[in-house]
Amino acid sequence: MSLAEAVLTLAQQAGGGPFPHSVVTDLGGWARIASDAASLTGQPVLPLVAALVAREAQPGDTDAAAAAEAIADAVVATTQPSLLRDSLDALLDSAVVTQAAGAKLVAGLEPIAAGFLARETPAFADLASADALEAMTRLVAAGHGSHFSLLALLQKFNAPTTAPMSRAVIRSVSTAIDVWPEADALVDVVRVLGGVDAVDGGDPALVADVESDAAWVLAMASLLRSLRAPSVQGMTPHLEDAARFFGVAANAHQRPDAAPMLGIVEALGELVKGVVSSDAMGAMATTPLSANALAVVRDQILRFRVDSSGLDHWYGDNKRAALSAWSALADDLERMGSQLGKDGFYQAEIVVRDLLAIYVSSRTFRVGTRGAEIVGVQDLIQPVIDDGFASNASHLSNLEEYASDLESQRGGDKDDEEATQLHAARSIIAMARRAARGVEAPGKAVRGVPPSTLPPLLGRLIPSGSIDEDLIAQISPDTLAAIEHQLDHVASGRSHLNLAQQELFDKLRAALSTSPDYKDEVVSAVDEVLLLIINFVASRTGSSAGHYGYLFDVAANEDAIHEDLYGYLVGNLGSRVEYEVSHVGGGRVDIRLKFSTFALHVEMKVDSTKLPMSDRTAYLKQAATYQGNDVRIGFLIALRHKAFDPTGPPPHIKSLIGHTAFDIEGDPEPRHIIHVAVPGSRTNPSNSK
Repeated sequence: MSLAEAVLTLAQQAGGGPFPHSVVTDLGGWARIASDAASLTGQPVLPLVAALVAREAQPGDTDAAAAAEAIADAVVATTQPSLLRDSLDALLDSAVVTQAAGAKLVAGLEPIAAGFLARETPAFADLASADALEAMTRLVAAGHGSHFSLLALLQKFNAPTTAPMSRAVIRSVSTAIDVWPEADALVDVVRVLGGVDAVDGGDPALVADVESDAAWVLAMASLLRSLRAPSVQGMTPHLEDAARFFGVAANAHQRPDAAPMLGIVEALGELVKGVVSSDAMGAMATTPLSANALAVVRDQILRFRVDSSGLDHWYGDNKRAALSAWSALADDLERMGSQLGKDGFYQAEIVVRDLLAIYVSSRTFRVGTRGAEIVGVQDLIQPVIDDGFASNASHLSNLEEYASDLESQRGGDKDDEEATQLHAARSIIAMARRAARGVEAPGKAVRGVPPSTLPPLLGRLIPSGSIDEDLIAQISPDTLAAIEHQLDHVASGRSHLNLAQQELFDKLRAALSTSPDYKDEVVSAVDEVLLLIINFVASRTGSSAGHYGYLFDVAANEDAIHEDLYGYLVGNLGSRVEYEVSHVGGGRVDIRLKFSTFALHVEMKVDSTKLPMSDRTAYLKQAATYQGNDVRIGFLIALRHKAFDPTGPPPHIKSLIGHTAFDIEGDPEPRHIIHVAVPGSRTNPSNSK
């Protein structure tokens, strides 16, 4: 019996349900799939085999990797567009397959995509070329193959062409611009395909079906250029371009995603003009920033939230993730209207930070990642915004937050070091605002003061040659280093979190801030571990049984999650992580994380109750015990078998991670515990009835 016949037989036996997990063995093992994969080229069962390989392949299994590569060869040798597309979709959903065969897929897809350019007239195969180009783009953006080859291929589309291929090129250019700054010149390709720029011999009839996509991509490219601008002043022309293209997309093509973006970009454009003219609050009187205009934006967001489905971009489903960011921006704009006494430029920073969050959220897509360890955590391809004002605005906003925290600590009773850092932070904020406005030419340091060497993040806020360089020189290197450390810590932590996770991260940090031990180097260590724990939970709740089988095993014990978390932490923290350390708090702690002058302790449990973690007093008491001779902050992590519906989706991450301040009799200060529930005894969605 051939491999194709064996697959069809198993499909009939499954009766329309999923294949059993013994399917690889039933088919003769990975070796047979690898050796017979070529026979599946162009066969109707090819997408089925691609899907089962993607489902069953495990990290580190060399036989599975060989089979994945062989199936990849069969897929790229397939000429039927529907079989090619369905097979590619299955393979690109698997991190294991893309890691094993990503480069091979890119090499095979490039000639299929480029073959379109060699044909003089449209053909049925054009659909295969379009699908190949989009799949190739997704893979290259995820780090497989050469992006220079992709950019060179996209550059060759210099005249309007068939709608499927134009749409594929426009989407691929859009992603390329997000990921590689050198792709910015490809905006001209979108202008040609969308009919914005006429070319000799171009057929205007070919642009009608892609004008909507072209308008959206050109608007987002202009928005990205504004985010990469070196100053607020430099943002203005790009925001005007973005508003023009969003207007076309919203008004001429009735795109519900473009309508709120048009209102937001117009509002931001007015605000930026106000900042440059030192009249940010005066900008609030303009129509785009009026209460009525913001109410319209909220209504558009609500309707888009309710009505949108089946968006036509392969990264489009994630556009819904931008809705909360849009709402946050509208809220911030409204607050600006009611807080006229507050510094206008700081408010502008908040708005630009919101806009950056919107951009990242609305421009993301998923592809099998290069590292299975970060499945569910790093599924986003984020735009590269290296030196733009928007990125600096986020750092400046973080610096303002740090200064506010210093100001609120113990009221006016601050030690000399805290007072020095607060004064320096406020001075740096004032200097950075002057530099970011971009309206004052850089000058020389006065009175012969030599140029200062700033730490990297502060150096971005106050560039070399600033007229304030002599003021910076008056701040001690130790104080600058301390402020840089706080900025770097907050920035790096938040950069790996999506919007919901960032809100959770900030909420937990705020709760921990009431601990007298949450200061100095303890802050960075606790936050680093907290970030890892959030990512750990996100990856495990987003996984399938093929990745972390113990989460789907009703008999899984504490050792399973203990070993999993230990390996995860070692991969990130190395030798700081110790396993089952005795003589800590009179007992043995499951995981100890060593730092220079203190340690953090992680207590592991398996739990078969439905009680909230904050009510598991015995667990909390044991976790608190390990803090008796160390910092009063620790972690409690439990594999929970009965707390959640095993047949439903995992709970939201915000309901799985929480904070409890646990009082100890005779101790005036409570112990702080981050408690984590990891859902166990789960059922594979494909097995749910």
